Amino acid sequence: MTLTSRTIQTSRLQTAVLERPATGEARRRLLLVHGNVSSGEFFRDLMDSLPGDIHAVAPDLRGYGDTEARPIDATRGLRDWADDVLALLDALEWEGAHLLGWSMGGGVVMQVALSAPERANSLTLVAPVSPYGFGGTHGENGTPNAPDFAGSGAGRSMRPSSH
Repeated sequence: MTLTSRTIQTSRLQTAVLERPATGEARRRLLLVHGNVSSGEFFRDLMDSLPGDIHAVAPDLRGYGDTEARPIDATRGLRDWADDVLALLDALEWEGAHLLGWSMGGGVVMQVALSAPERANSLTLVAPVSPYGFGGTHGENGTPNAPDFAGSGAGRSMRPSSH
């Protein structure tokens, strides 16, 4: 099946998507969410190799690829992107979908599942972000490594010093 690119107007913004319709009747719907410094194009080869009964859509997240750039409210964590994904599901008229998230996209689909669990038929996480960020915390409760929650940087232990 041929992949197509198009822009979909959602209730939140214009979202660019790479789409691979199912051949025949679509029995499964798959939404593929990319990571940081990427776009839906990341999933092109995967989409080409999917079984024919899967309708797959890979959006460019807000501010990436050809999707409209709008500010992100960082105090909401990944919720702006998750809300954008839910608005895309609405625009596609998909009540639910199987969600696959890579890297930052893993965090986005986890937030979708937390915000609207009835919309997530399944979650597949590929090297997802930590729910507590990139090295600024440790432990199951997200205890900060430093008072300002700063990340660890490269080559440094993730645990606070015992000195």
